[in-house]
Amino acid sequence: MQTAANLANPLVDALVRHAERRTGSRMLAYEAVGRTIGTTASWVRKFVGNQPVRLDADTFLRIRATYQANCDRWDAQADEDRAAFFALGGGDDAMDQSTDARLDVAEGSWAARGRQASALVAAVVDQGAQRLTQHR
Repeated sequence: MQTAANLANPLVDALVRHAERRTGSRMLAYEAVGRTIGTTASWVRKFVGNQPVRLDADTFLRIRATYQANCDRWDAQADEDRAAFFALGGGDDAMDQSTDARLDVAEGSWAARGRQASALVAAVVDQGAQRLTQHR
């Protein structure tokens, strides 16, 4: 059977974990969440630790409202971050702008291109070997 405490516990835990990442301290997170939901840091610590505390209806409703407000804010922030990310590269991505080079090459010319590349690589290797022997 679901109780109000069972429903609220993961919400408070998530609020505490988020506040801890933001503040850098678990104790400061308990205080911040406690202030937000109208309780004390001690109450939040006990509640998250599954110790017996009184959960009245007003506190439960404040927990739900706080969690929902934070989720809405996090979703809006994620949408803003996503839009900013896509705005950064909106036209600068060469992969999206160019046509596929393989489509521009005739079917039979792959062998010719392979021979040209092999000759180029061989010439570069020969130059490198010559430089090494000259410096010795």
